[in-house]
Formats: sequence, structure tokens, C-alpha cells
Amino acid sequence: MSSGALVVLCLIGVVLAIVLNYKWNLNMGVSALVFALIIGNLFMGMRVKEVVALFPTSIYFQVMCLSLFFGWGVVNGTMEAVANPVLHACRTRPRLIGIAMLAIGLLLGIIGCTPPAAGAITAVMIFSIAVPAGMNPLLGVASAYGNNAGSFVLWGASGGIISATIAANGFESTAVSQTWVIFGLSVLLTVVNFFIFFFIYKGYKMNPIPDMQKPEPFTAIQKKNLYVIAVVIFFAVVPGVINTYVKSPFTKALSGFCDMQVLCLIGFIVCAFMKLADQRAVVKAVPWNTLLLLGGVSCLMSVATQAGAVDIITQWLAGSIPAVLLPMFLCLVGGFLSAFSGGITVVFPMVAPMVPVLVEATGANPALLFLGIVVGAHFTSMSPFSTGGAVYMATCRDEAMAKKLVPGQILVAVISLLVSMVIMTLIALFV
Repeated sequence: MSSGALVVLCLIGVVLAIVLNYKWNLNMGVSALVFALIIGNLFMGMRVKEVVALFPTSIYFQVMCLSLFFGWGVVNGTMEAVANPVLHACRTRPRLIGIAMLAIGLLLGIIGCTPPAAGAITAVMIFSIAVPAGMNPLLGVASAYGNNAGSFVLWGASGGIISATIAANGFESTAVSQTWVIFGLSVLLTVVNFFIFFFIYKGYKMNPIPDMQKPEPFTAIQKKNLYVIAVVIFFAVVPGVINTYVKSPFTKALSGFCDMQVLCLIGFIVCAFMKLADQRAVVKAVPWNTLLLLGGVSCLMSVATQAGAVDIITQWLAGSIPAVLLPMFLCLVGGFLSAFSGGITVVFPMVAPMVPVLVEATGANPALLFLGIVVGAHFTSMSPFSTGGAVYMATCRDEAMAKKLVPGQILVAVISLLVSMVIMTLIALFV
């Protein structure tokens, strides 16, 4: 069977996995794994163990470690306790409520809350407080992009995936610096995108919420949890910075040991000994469904890569598209795929292997190509068919409003993607 036919089979497998998920609620990752094994074994002559070896173990493990550690803050209310004072401060300044929701999402992501958990927290606030105060729920969708953008920080749930994926695709020496660039520019683009919708949906015309009760102060357990998070982030960042400027065997060894995965597992044990929450509840809070989605779809797309998918698309891009437009096209590819699956967890590892080939063929800036994929996946993550959008829509208890959210979220995702493609082109022109 030709490479093109095998790639089409893999794409059919992705489509069927999506249909099975939305029609019969079958986990998309599990069905994708089945299709990966069928296509790899029966049509490509791969042994089962060869297909299993394509499972993204490193990325899966990193997301699991991050979720286990930061899950303590979700279970014991630390994440929500961090967000409440921000919203309370804006209760009499209605114009700032939408901005506050964006800031809360960014803050939750930066302190390590996974996007689905942060999305659930901010969505509850949007539908229980902001929407009754006059916020258009679609402005809430635009503010919810902050949940993702904040998590792009190096130690964040998505930042770990971004860094590990960049390193796995031949740019290990610059993975950390590129992740920081992606984080900074993604936050900037998210803010710009939010203010576009702020004026479209008149976020400045909202009602005060003076009767909002003052948030309770941090409990002793929540304070301890914040201290542990601060220590983990400190060791995740500082040793690497020191090793950059002070070269020695000790600083190199310390920087190598202070990997976020190691620190998160140590932090998990510390939190367990400090009894900051019910350990069983923390383990249950790990987004296992998302991890299965990540593993299964990534495995299927790795089979597609073995069949030549990356080569086919990459050859077309390298031969037909000017280098300056490649970031925009990768933004489009990432955005299209993310609209129907998990954003960074699935799409970025799937598309990233194109980057080294495109860099070699065209001399394009790899940082911009990685950024294009991330930004595209990011700005369609609030599609009603994607993880973030589904979490947001599921939180709405008004059935009539929920029905209107479906086309509305699609519209926001499309506009956001178009804006990001234009900005990516401008960045490529002037960098």
C-alpha cells in the first residue's frame, strides 16, 4: 500500500475516533490506540511491540507528574483561593471583571494548574458571577484562553510538553529558551486577542457585583501548599539559570537533577507527608482521560508518521510555501487539528516532527515554526469539540445559552485563529 493511502487510513482512524467519542462517549485515546495497532500491524507489517514503542512515554510521564503534584492544590482549594481575591477586587469595577477572568486563568496556569482544571475553575466563576453581571459568555470564552497561555510557562502543565517535544525533535540545547519565548509571545497574543473580543462583546458595559462576599483567607493547609509550590518552582528555574552563568560539575549536576518531573514527584511525597489533602482524591484528580487521549492519538499519528505523513506534508510545505509563510501555515495546521482534539497535549507532539525537516529544507527559524504550531493549537482549544471548549460548555447550566455557545465558540475559535495567523506572518516578516 502506498504512503498516501496509509496516511489517509490514519486520518480516517482519527475521524472515527472522534465520531466514537462524541456519539458513544468512547475515550478517543483508546479507540485511536486500536486503530494504530490495526493499521500498523495489518497494513504496514509492524509488530505489535513496535507500535506500542511509539506510545509517547516521556511526554505522558511528564504530564502525569505535573498533574499529581499540582492536584493537591486543586483538591484542597488552593487554586480557587488564589483566584477569588482577584475577582473580589473587581466587584465594583465592572469593566475589569473580564480582564480579571483573563488574569485569573493566566495566574492559575502559571502556578501549575492544568488547563482543564483551571478551565473548570474559571468557567464556574464566569457563569455564576460574571455572566449575571452582564458579561457575554463568548467574552468568557476569550478570557478562558488565559488558562492555556499561563500553563505554557516552563514548569506548567503545557510548558513541560512543549519543552520535552522541542528537545525530542532535535533542539534539546535550545528547548528551554524556546519554551520561554513561546510562553511570552503566547501570553502577549492572548491578551491582544482578548481585547479584540472585549470591544466586540462590550466587556466595558457590565454591572457591578457589590454583594459579592469577601473571600476567606488562605487556610493553614493552603498556605503550606503555596510554600511547597514556590519551592518546587524555585528549584525548577534557579539551578538552570545558575548553570548558564556559572559552569561547574556541581551546577551541571544540580541543574540536571532539578528536572520538573523529579521535583514534582518529590513535591507529591512532601505534600502527602504534610497531609495537605486526601491522597486518593489527588490521584483521582489526575486527568487520566486526557492522558489516554494524549497517548492514543499521539501513537496513531506516530504510525501515520511512520507511513510518511510528515514527509508528505513537509515536502509540500517546503516545496510550495515561502519560508516566511511557514509559521502561518503551521499555525493553520495546528489550529485545525486542535479544534477536534486536545490542544497542546495531542497536537503539538503530532505536528512538531515537521519542524526539523522544514528547517533543513528552507532555513526557517525553528522557534517561529514551533510557535506557529502552539499558537494555532492554542487559539482553537476553546472550540466546542476540543477539550477546553467542552469543559467550558459543560459548566453552563442554562440549556438555551449552552445551545448558543456551540456556534459562538466556533466563531471565537475561527476569529482567534485568523488573528493569530496574521500576527504570525507579521512576526515572521520582521524577525
